[in-house]
Formats: sequence, structure tokens, C-alpha cells
Amino acid sequence: MKKYIVLIGGILLLNLSLRAQQDTLAKKIVHEDSILQRIILIGDAGQLIKGKHPVVDAVRATMTLDSKTTVLYLGDNLYKVGLPDEQSQLYKESRAVLDSQLSVADGTPAKVYMIPGNHDWQNGGRSGYDAILRQQLYVDFLRKPNVKYFPEDGCPGPIEISLGSEITLILFDSQWWLHPHLKPGIESDCACKTQEELVTQIEDIATRNSKKLVILACHHPFKSNGTHGNAYRLKQHRRNDRGNIRRSEGDTEYRLRFRA
Repeated sequence: MKKYIVLIGGILLLNLSLRAQQDTLAKKIVHEDSILQRIILIGDAGQLIKGKHPVVDAVRATMTLDSKTTVLYLGDNLYKVGLPDEQSQLYKESRAVLDSQLSVADGTPAKVYMIPGNHDWQNGGRSGYDAILRQQLYVDFLRKPNVKYFPEDGCPGPIEISLGSEITLILFDSQWWLHPHLKPGIESDCACKTQEELVTQIEDIATRNSKKLVILACHHPFKSNGTHGNAYRLKQHRRNDRGNIRRSEGDTEYRLRFRA
């Protein structure tokens, strides 16, 4: 009799366990169906740790990478001065960092967009324009069907991307705005050649999509309580880091002009 009781108890436990798994799976399916778009934002991802990229590994391990998913790299894709030329000893190491980031959605229908930051422009150096072109060309060379580098050719953008019927993503290169050296301008083939044209175009896109959720994405913050917004601790003032101050003043001008 005890054997039968144990057997019946085991069957009941197995049945309850199966029902719990089915309920969990059903809830997960309902949850996934309720998601319009999944946007994964990754910034300052420009280095590996012991040959691995922990953020990329975590995204692949924990996030659903389906057709509703967009992975957006927000710049500083390579520390410290972007992608060097092929003759540099750092070229292969830098290329490996990009390869790791761009592999995040391999074998999935998820979309990946990469935009530049100041470090990708040689951290604002004189050869920043060359560095940004090398980075874009390398991404294009990989020919990954679900990966795109925006804006192209060192232009400021903006790039309008529709994510489904209810979300519009606007990408632009904030370092183009701040870069003090050679960059595409009046004589270029860029759609926007001046800061005024860039702002006007962003406003036009936002107006056309006023009934949607509009996400404006770039590398630098529009408003910051840190060094990018000219907020320094006493120790930082005393150190007088001229490079940081200069970049912060540029960021502040950029913030004011956009009236964010």
C-alpha cells in the first residue's frame, strides 16, 4: 500500500511540476507577444577584458535576440584613439574588439547599429576623420546582413530608422559637432553640412513622427551633472585637466545649442 501511495505522490508531483513549467512557458510567450520592440543600448564598449567582452556575453546569454530586438552601440567603440591603420601594432587587437561587439547578434534576426563617439574620432585628434572612416569601412567589410554603421562617411546624420509602426530612432554623430579638426563640411556630400542644417533635419524628423515614440541617440549627453556639463569637484579644478575642460566646454555649447 505504501508503494502505491509513494507512486501516486510521485505522479502528482510530476504533474504539478509539468503544469508549473507549462504555466511559466505560457506566461513567457504572452510576455514576448506583448513586447513591441526591445532596444538594447550599449555604450563605451571599446575594450576587452581578458580577451572577452562581458557585456556582449551577457546580452547573448540573457536577452532575446529576435526580429523585435535592436542592439545599439552608442560610441567609443574603440579605446583610446579608434581604429589605427593596418600597419599599427594595435590594429589586430583593435579589430578583435570590433569583431566581438559586432558578433552579438550573429545567427539571429536582431538588428545591430553602431554610432561613433569621441574616442572613435581619435579622441578628438587631428587624424580623427581618417580613424572614423577606417572604422566604418571595417564594419562594412564584414558584410554582416543585420549590422550597419551610422552615420556614414564621417557625416553628422541624422539617420531615421523606423522600429515597427510606433517607434522612430534618430541617430546622429555628436562628435562631428564637437570635433575641432578636419571633418565633412560645406564642400562635402553630406546631407547636412552645418550644425544648423543638422538641427533643422532632426526637428523635421521629430515633427513627422510626433505621434510615435521618438528616440534620439548619440554618444554625448544633452545634459550632464558630470564633467561633460562643466561640473567639477575641487580636486578636478586644482588638477586643471585642460583636455577635459576643453571637451566639456564643447559639450556644454552642444547642449545649449540643442536646448535639451
